[in-house]
Amino acid sequence: MKRLSKMFHRLLIMTALCIGWTLSSNAQTTTQYGQSEKLNLSKKERQKLSSKYIGVHVGINSLKFRDFATSPLFYKGLTTHVGLSRLKVGQRKEAELALNYSFGNPMTDFNENVTVSQFKRVEIYYSQLYKLGGWSNDKYNTKLGWMLNATGNLRTNAALQNNAFGLEFFPTLFLSFKLNKDISRTEEKNKRFLFFKYKLKEKQRDLSLRLNVGLLNSSYRNGYVYSGQSAILNEPSIIDGYQFNAFSGFRASTGLDYTLYLNNKNAVQISYIWDAYHTGGDLDKFEMANHIIKFSLLFNSNNQ
Repeated sequence: MKRLSKMFHRLLIMTALCIGWTLSSNAQTTTQYGQSEKLNLSKKERQKLSSKYIGVHVGINSLKFRDFATSPLFYKGLTTHVGLSRLKVGQRKEAELALNYSFGNPMTDFNENVTVSQFKRVEIYYSQLYKLGGWSNDKYNTKLGWMLNATGNLRTNAALQNNAFGLEFFPTLFLSFKLNKDISRTEEKNKRFLFFKYKLKEKQRDLSLRLNVGLLNSSYRNGYVYSGQSAILNEPSIIDGYQFNAFSGFRASTGLDYTLYLNNKNAVQISYIWDAYHTGGDLDKFEMANHIIKFSLLFNSNNQ
C-alpha cells in the first residue's frame, strides 16, 4: 500500500505540473481575438472546421479482476495509466487512434493472506463516428459509428505456481454512440459574490458522453487449469494450449469527457472511463472492470 500511495502522489504532482505549464503557455498567447472569432462563427462555418490533435494522457486506473480458472478471488488495486492518441474531430465526422498502457500491482486479501499480482495492460483502438443529422441541433451533436479495440493483459502471480504466468488477448468490435453538448461561454459576464466582483471571460468548452457496446466479442487465452505440455516435451511455448473464441462473452464501456479549449488552440481534457468485460466459458471465465480517471493535453497539430 505504501508503494501505491507513493505512486499516487507522484502522479498528482506530475499532473499539477502539466496543468501549470499548459495554463502558463496559454496565458502568454495573444490569440484571444482569434478565439472570439471562432466562438462567433456561423453554424455552417463551424461545420466546415476540422481539428487534428495529438493527445498525451496520464491518469489512475482502479481495476478489479478474477480468473475462475486459477482462483475465485478478486484482485483489485490502483494502477498507473498513460497513453497517446491521434484525434481528428469535426462537426460531421470524428476519427481516433489511441494507445494506452496501465501497470501496477493489484492484490487480494483472504484470511489475512495478501497475494500480489504484477499486472500490465496494453490497449490499442481505432474508431470512426458520423453525425446523426436528425438527432443533432445547435446545442447537441450526436454521432454513431464503430470502434475496433484490441486489449492484452500480462499477469504474473508467483502464488499460483505452475499457473503463475497469464497472458490473454481480447479483440472487440464495438457499436459506438456519442453525445456532445457545447457549453461554451460566448460573451463576458460580470458576477458578484458577497462583496467581491469578478468577470467570467469567453470560453470554448464541451461535455460529451460516449457509449460502446460489443458486437463481436472474442478472446485468445489459455484456461490455465490444463497446464500445457510444451515444457515437458522440452519445447517451451508461451501460447501453449491457447484457443481463440469468437462470439464469446460480453464487453461494454462508457466515457465522460470535459474539454476546455485554450487561446492557443490546444485543449485540456478531464475524463472518466468505465470498461468491463467477461469471457464466455464455464469454469475458466475471466472477468475484469476498469475505472479510469485521466487528464489529457490535446495539442492542435494544424494550429495556425
